[in-house]
Amino acid sequence: MLPTQEFIAELKRRNVFRAGAAYVVLSWLLIQVADILLEAFMAPQWVMRTAIIALAIGLPVTLVVAWAYELTREGFKRTEEVELADSITFQTGRKLDFTIIGVLAVTLAWFALDKFVWQTANDSDSDSMAVLPFEIISSDVAPFFAQLSGDLARLLKRSPQMRLASDDAVLALPDVRDLVGNSARLGVRYLVAGTISSRGNGVGLKVSMFDGKTGEQIWQQDFDNAHSQTTLNNIASLLVAAINIDPFELPAEASDPKAYELYLQARRQSTTSDAGAAAEALYRRSIELDPRFSLSLAGLCEVLVSRYRSNSSQDDFEEAEKYCHRAWTIDSHVAEVQRAIGNLYAESGLLDRAREAFAASLAISPGDLLAQVAIASTYHEEDPARAEAQLRSIIKQHPGSPFAYTSLQNLYFKQGRYHEATVYSRKAVELTPDDRRALANLSGGLVLAGEFEEARSMLEKAVERNNLVFGTDHNNLATVMFFEGDYAGAVRLFERAVEAAPEDSLYRRNLGDAVYYRDGRDAAVPVFEKAIDLAKTQLAINPENYDAPTTLLVGYASIGDEEAYRALADKLVAGRSGDPQALYDLSVAASRIGDMDTAREFAQKTFESGYPRAFLIADPDIQASGVVFPAH
Repeated sequence: MLPTQEFIAELKRRNVFRAGAAYVVLSWLLIQVADILLEAFMAPQWVMRTAIIALAIGLPVTLVVAWAYELTREGFKRTEEVELADSITFQTGRKLDFTIIGVLAVTLAWFALDKFVWQTANDSDSDSMAVLPFEIISSDVAPFFAQLSGDLARLLKRSPQMRLASDDAVLALPDVRDLVGNSARLGVRYLVAGTISSRGNGVGLKVSMFDGKTGEQIWQQDFDNAHSQTTLNNIASLLVAAINIDPFELPAEASDPKAYELYLQARRQSTTSDAGAAAEALYRRSIELDPRFSLSLAGLCEVLVSRYRSNSSQDDFEEAEKYCHRAWTIDSHVAEVQRAIGNLYAESGLLDRAREAFAASLAISPGDLLAQVAIASTYHEEDPARAEAQLRSIIKQHPGSPFAYTSLQNLYFKQGRYHEATVYSRKAVELTPDDRRALANLSGGLVLAGEFEEARSMLEKAVERNNLVFGTDHNNLATVMFFEGDYAGAVRLFERAVEAAPEDSLYRRNLGDAVYYRDGRDAAVPVFEKAIDLAKTQLAINPENYDAPTTLLVGYASIGDEEAYRALADKLVAGRSGDPQALYDLSVAASRIGDMDTAREFAQKTFESGYPRAFLIADPDIQASGVVFPAH
């Protein structure tokens, strides 16, 4: 035989080809498995590239080893040391054949599953859809009807087979008319569009569905009574039937179309006016027309929870409980209902149950940004690092949404990182310049950061416009005046804040501080006693309330109840020794009780924790302790 033929024959005898084939097939299978696992663990791309390079390098190594070494009954030996009579390469080759066949069988099974099962299950061609914002084409149709597209999307998310594009992704589309481009951008097969127009004495809706690959219309139908839950339910059922998806459970229908129309108005009002009195009135009118309309019940619950968060009214909290639980009893499979329940639990301090409700909301509506932010917010005190990481991730994905900015700002407030908090407050104001709460948060952050001049400028304009958000602006401006030594002016504005939110224990405590320095301890005692009662009520509702314990601490010190002060101070030192706000209030309370050594100790710790120096040197109780802070 020719030398080449002899060499090839020797390669075959030594099973080099079989070893190479087995290595290649096994490597391919390992790459497929690694691709899935690394994606599941969100490993960086370099990990996969490194694995592929390592496997590629391993191929020539495997071929060299197969040539140079042979498996014998005594183990591996160099091929030159093995007598032909003792060689078992034929048996080894058969084993390699079986190995190759087995790996190929697994590979083919894997390919079949990926191609015909997993890929089909996840194929955007069969089960993915985006509902584009509906266009109002009649000038006499109220703008709140544009909310119908969002409601239809939420209905479709109830289908376990349907994957809907997230609301934020849809709203961020540069041109809703570019059907093929939008399909690719959103990663969906079907696009639903609609036009809303006046029709007789009502509102009509034309809905169309398009194939995102071609841009061709594949379904269209006209509907009367667009302001009806029945109509939306019908549209959702027809859409899933048109693409051969199984029917799914739909929500209870409002018995009166007007109830649904009022709900739409309330939702629009909530997004533009701080979920205030106008939205509340609309929800209540909707519920009067249909007492079992779960969406309006949940909406009213959200309004009341939001108001309780601002004014600490026990009546608001108890009424919110009533409406939330009624909505949940009627239809728990509504994202808005679960989110409202979650907010209620969060205000009660039941954080585990709150997270369960928010998770249920996300399971129903995966694109619910409010629920994502709410879950992160439940970790503010328990695991602030986790909350910060989650909120930063949400901001990265949704840079145009103010909710995550506001939550991160609140987290930084609680950590005493006031200058960082104002950065995110400013961003929220940029996104929602007409939102009074965002402006109030920014001005409050500036006060706590010691930026009194800028805060005063903002707050004076707000108060001049009587820009009351449950007394927030009056309270913040009064705080600036208090630190400037204008105690009489501070008392007047703190009284206005208390009038706006009479059950807010923090406002009462602030008023007590101003009265204490304007008129003396005896005059301030009744104010502090009321603040103490209100703080106890807040703790009864939510034992984890953030502000109530420090309000009690300063209140006890101010009325001279040293025993209660000592007991609570010990608890705060044990549980919140790393909290700058708690350290600050411990210093104030110690000074108020006359324990100046302790006041100086905590004042120094407060300063070391990063609390603004300007704020500390302006506080009369901190000054009274005699502490001296280093200059900038």
